[in-house]
Amino acid sequence: MHQQQNFFDGFPGFDYDPTAPISEEFKRLGKTQKWKPEAKIWKTNWRLCMDAEYHRLIGGRATSLKHWQLMCDKLGIAGEFTSIRKCKTALSRVYVNIIDLLECWETDRSPRLFLNAGQLAAYCKDHHKFFRRNIAKQDKILRVLLKRLL
Repeated sequence: MHQQQNFFDGFPGFDYDPTAPISEEFKRLGKTQKWKPEAKIWKTNWRLCMDAEYHRLIGGRATSLKHWQLMCDKLGIAGEFTSIRKCKTALSRVYVNIIDLLECWETDRSPRLFLNAGQLAAYCKDHHKFFRRNIAKQDKILRVLLKRLL
């Protein structure tokens, strides 16, 4: 696991709870910093937070079969994944919010899976949980999870 600095470490007066969901901690931080939701400073820091969490948790990993299998396992996908191709095929059929995936990464929970892109899009919009496409595209495994929502 990467031991990169946590985004929240940049705010010394903020008492970060690593057991809480990232999005909830960010909302709490925003209140302490008096950032208005959807204001430019809020959006900028949200992107920085998600980028930092991605890099801290899973960014830059090798893309061996073991890592593909780990992603299938993390998403609760059952099957015999004896090749990267089999993993890619299974993952390409999954509709998951990448931020939820990051929030579950260090827990024993699996993120919620959706039946289709429409359900995922509605969830992302309702909960303001969008992960930057350009970051996900750089990761061979996350790229398979990307869906065109808008």
